[in-house]
Amino acid sequence: MPNSSLDEIKSYIAELQARAKSSQAEAHKNLNPLFKGEGRSKGPEDFVESSFLYMRSCDADGGSRPPPCPVFWLSPDLQVAPLTNLGVPTRQLTAGQTYRLSAIVRNRGDLMVPSAKVEFWLVTPSLGFDTRFATKIGVVSGHVMPFAMSEMHLDYSLPPSLNGHRCLFARVFSFAPLDIPVDDFALNPVIDRHVAQLNLDIIAQASSFNLQWIHHQNAFERLEFVAMDETTQHSIRREVMTPLKLLTPKRADGLFSEFASQMKIEIRPAKMENVTVLAKQTERGIELTSKNPKAVAVERQAELTQHVQSLLSEMEAGKSTGHEARKLLAEYRAITAQTARSELQLNLPDFNLKPNQGLALNLVRRDLTTNTVLGGISLVIAGEKDT
Repeated sequence: MPNSSLDEIKSYIAELQARAKSSQAEAHKNLNPLFKGEGRSKGPEDFVESSFLYMRSCDADGGSRPPPCPVFWLSPDLQVAPLTNLGVPTRQLTAGQTYRLSAIVRNRGDLMVPSAKVEFWLVTPSLGFDTRFATKIGVVSGHVMPFAMSEMHLDYSLPPSLNGHRCLFARVFSFAPLDIPVDDFALNPVIDRHVAQLNLDIIAQASSFNLQWIHHQNAFERLEFVAMDETTQHSIRREVMTPLKLLTPKRADGLFSEFASQMKIEIRPAKMENVTVLAKQTERGIELTSKNPKAVAVERQAELTQHVQSLLSEMEAGKSTGHEARKLLAEYRAITAQTARSELQLNLPDFNLKPNQGLALNLVRRDLTTNTVLGGISLVIAGEKDT
């Protein structure tokens, strides 16, 4: 392209920016005073040339990270339902059936997003998530207006390989305007507003339940069995939950040790070069230790995660970031690429539940270095139906 054309483009952009600045100043002077009074202390905020795409992790989630959600794996913006009965969401999938995977995408920014893209994954119930250990279903796109939301869905006929209990993960992004996720592989809704997950299963007593434990190659974590509180129970929009009387343990700390002590747990540690994974059952749950002398230490992982959370808060507040921010995010992505997959099989006993009774639990993955919650699965153990 000739230099004269580039100069003309730069000049036109500068002219547009000057006009925008002038209009903002005029609005501050003439329009903002009209909004004062009636309980308002100031007028509208300045127009910002940016979108702000996100999916909620709970009802109170406004897109800021970390989200205000103790249980962040039950996104109200995700759903899976059979195409023959869209009013009845499900997590138990049957091969040969067609399902609709839906995601509600929200835009808190000033710019319209003409082509927001949503990726869907189905995965074995999972503590933590990595795109390399999941089945990508597909990508859909749609437009999202400023300060609005749009529902996008994908119809999918389930193959035999995905039959059974599955969890749904989704990620939204846009290239114009540029609004992209934090990470490439590890999808973490605590860090990334572009990510949402729906980890909920309802299973019968005296059955087995398989799950993945996605962790760093250096990790010190615990899987805890915690009673599901009433707020979480009410947030689960499932018709099948309505007839169940949910039972909860009496312990003040919420831990359901009786659950762990009555079941048989089979652990299949990750098998990777230079990685040693040990797991043991304790009174408070299942502790997992993973070590790789060539991978990033757990202390550095915690430090970097805290720095990234602070950086994202600064970016949301409109502060400019430069080379150091890009370097920090690159180092964070390098850590999240160092993941391993261990597997658990929970063989549930017969809890003597009646057909209308259920045990509502959260299987919580906790980092024992920082005492923070890294992920979880909500589990309802139901009594057998009358025959």
